Amino acid sequence: MQPKREFDADEAAQDVVNACAMALQGGSLPADVNELFYKMQDYRNAKTVADNRREHLRLTKEEAERERTTKREFLDAYQAFYETRKSDVP
Repeated sequence: MQPKREFDADEAAQDVVNACAMALQGGSLPADVNELFYKMQDYRNAKTVADNRREHLRLTKEEAERERTTKREFLDAYQAFYETRKSDVP
């Protein structure tokens, strides 16, 4: 069994945006890409809030936890998506 690959959240988010753009050129967004997009958006929104609050030294434990949780959920979904796509390639 291979070790779990670590992904950079910002790079993964850009990959999702690119995948969405490519899928939309074909006319529609597949359900798995759409679901991943929403997880990415949840993470990016939580990260933006946390970053803004950090800048003003007002980050709460709940905001920090939401950022961590949404990041973990997004990267787990991204890894599953990545591995599914990787196994589809001959």
